[in-house]
Amino acid sequence: MTDKSDSGSSINEGADAQLARAFEGHTNISPGGDAARSQSALQRVRSGFSFFNEKLSAQRKSLVIKTLLIYALMGACILGIFSIYWGSAYQRTSRFKNLRMLVVIEDDQTIDGTDPYIGDYLRQTLQTPEARELGNWLIQNNTAFQELALKNGHDIYAEVQRQVHHQRYWALIYVKPNATINLKNAIINGDTLYNVSYDSVVSFYETGRDMSAMILYVIPNLQTVGIMFGQQQANIMELILANVNTSEVFSSMDSVKVATSSLEFTYVDARPVTDEVLIAPLQVGLIYMIIVTFFGFNFFAEIHKGMIQAGVKKWHLVSYRVAASVSSFFFISLFFSLVTLAFQVDFTVAFGKSGFLVYWMTTFITMCAVGSMNEMVGMLCVMTYPPLLGFWLLFWVISNIAATFSPIALCPDFYRYTYAMPIHAAYEINKVIFFDTYKGAIGRNFGILVAWACIAITGMALVFFPFKNTLRKRAIAERRALEEQILASRAKDEEDRIRFD
Repeated sequence: MTDKSDSGSSINEGADAQLARAFEGHTNISPGGDAARSQSALQRVRSGFSFFNEKLSAQRKSLVIKTLLIYALMGACILGIFSIYWGSAYQRTSRFKNLRMLVVIEDDQTIDGTDPYIGDYLRQTLQTPEARELGNWLIQNNTAFQELALKNGHDIYAEVQRQVHHQRYWALIYVKPNATINLKNAIINGDTLYNVSYDSVVSFYETGRDMSAMILYVIPNLQTVGIMFGQQQANIMELILANVNTSEVFSSMDSVKVATSSLEFTYVDARPVTDEVLIAPLQVGLIYMIIVTFFGFNFFAEIHKGMIQAGVKKWHLVSYRVAASVSSFFFISLFFSLVTLAFQVDFTVAFGKSGFLVYWMTTFITMCAVGSMNEMVGMLCVMTYPPLLGFWLLFWVISNIAATFSPIALCPDFYRYTYAMPIHAAYEINKVIFFDTYKGAIGRNFGILVAWACIAITGMALVFFPFKNTLRKRAIAERRALEEQILASRAKDEEDRIRFD
């Protein structure tokens, strides 16, 4: 055991001495300065340079410049894009005068010495500064409006409803014929079947036209005007009963009941929102629609890349690219529509049993429009500056929905562009499907969607070739850079080997 141990120690010592002589001979490192410098260099290699090392001054300068440029770009995008959304709500309440309100007063004749006090007081109420700040109250000339009603084959009440349904006005205030004298007779006769509110003033509107606008602005403004008018009830009753023996009339409790009934507006909602689930497909769902089509750009990227590398003919490749996108939108729109169907939303309101098919096709065309734009701009961003993709998505969502879910009439004039946007067109069509709102604009809105789809798909096809060429050039450049890096690494290894030998 001792001999073996001594033998092993002798071998190790001989090896160490040989390695030391070899190192000394080939590196010429003196025990003093050269060895210390080599050890110092080795330590620097192992630990890296300080961030403030003078050799990194160029990198630091480049870092600062690039960082500032990125901050400037991000700041410009945030200020520009988010301002579109914030601006749609700016001073919105100051534009109530843009809300056209139809007012038809048929209580406009003096009968048996009784003036039309209900009609007159409503007219006075609507002409006050407080009421005029709440809307543009367009009081109609009865003769002209009667002619319009006859022209369309309606009586006045049917015609005012038609005007609101055709979205020429946001709402209606209608004073029924001879409302004042009818109320007077009901009080005298103690007619408890007479509905003081409904038989006097009716306010008519359709919430389905624009849920947010009606709930937040139109209905509250109508109610405010109704309260202002109701505050005049005491004056109206005093004038109505001025020439009546009130002691005799009010000896009947029925007469007292009629006289003390509230003279207020009766509100009629012709297109109420009866299913809260509809908020999802009509508002937030349209935002998700844009985002889902953007996901398709990433999901199919590898598949499309494989087809590009397969060497398919030029025009066949374009045809494949367009067909692949359209077919993906077709199936994605089906899944999207089935979500709404799964929650038992009524699709039969406007188009009967075909309602779901109309909704699906609307969603499909909308996805073709917004999704093809996403793919076209996505390719442009990949070719130029990929980080812009996220800001493009923000811009595309915000520019579409900023004024779509709020009344354009209450937004600054800049937002009139929304009438031509694909999401607004889809929103209007969906309201027809779910609420049976006015169908007169459905052809125009489908035309807008088809136009956007055609423009976006054509643009996507045109951008595809530059995109393909850019990717090919990048792949070649990356391969060359990798080859040069490998050659440089091999040369360095060979140099080190020669120096060591």
